[in-house]
Amino acid sequence: MDRFRLSLIVIGTLAVAVLFGGWALGVQPQLDRMANASAQTAAVAQTNAAQQQRNAELAADNEHLGQYKSQLAASEAEVPSSRSQQGLVDQLNAAAGAAGVTVSSLVFTQPVAYVPPAGVPVELPGSGTLVAVPLTIAVNGARPNLEAFAAAVQSSTRTVSITGSQYSGPEDASLTLTGTTWVLLPQS
Repeated sequence: MDRFRLSLIVIGTLAVAVLFGGWALGVQPQLDRMANASAQTAAVAQTNAAQQQRNAELAADNEHLGQYKSQLAASEAEVPSSRSQQGLVDQLNAAAGAAGVTVSSLVFTQPVAYVPPAGVPVELPGSGTLVAVPLTIAVNGARPNLEAFAAAVQSSTRTVSITGSQYSGPEDASLTLTGTTWVLLPQS
């Protein structure tokens, strides 16, 4: 073999090695970066699509925000987020006045966290602690008026669950109601 032919073989081998090295060190990493960038772009596009759908749902809910707020206000009137005893006292006094009876005593006892009875499936709110505030109220008046008062308490805005009653009469008729009012304390 002559020098010229040997030089061509070496130069050809070097050219192939340079092309392969250029591909391995220059082109292939760029192709890998492009594939990685494409995968990231697809993931971001998918995340954006999910977020756009969530935004559309929130926009639709926002159109009904006034309705939701009024429902929340009505629910908070039934089961407030604080004990609000004065509001309940005012409500009971209004019911007594409308029924024509006199409140002789109203006693609130120690509030306790509500625990559902064993074996009874109860869906508790996840946004706070439901607290039971036991109460006893004694009223005096005529029997029909006492019955009207009891009905007014049970149908009042603030939820009062009557758990017991004791009537004495007919002379100096009185009615003692025991029950529970409810408070949904917010999470702290």
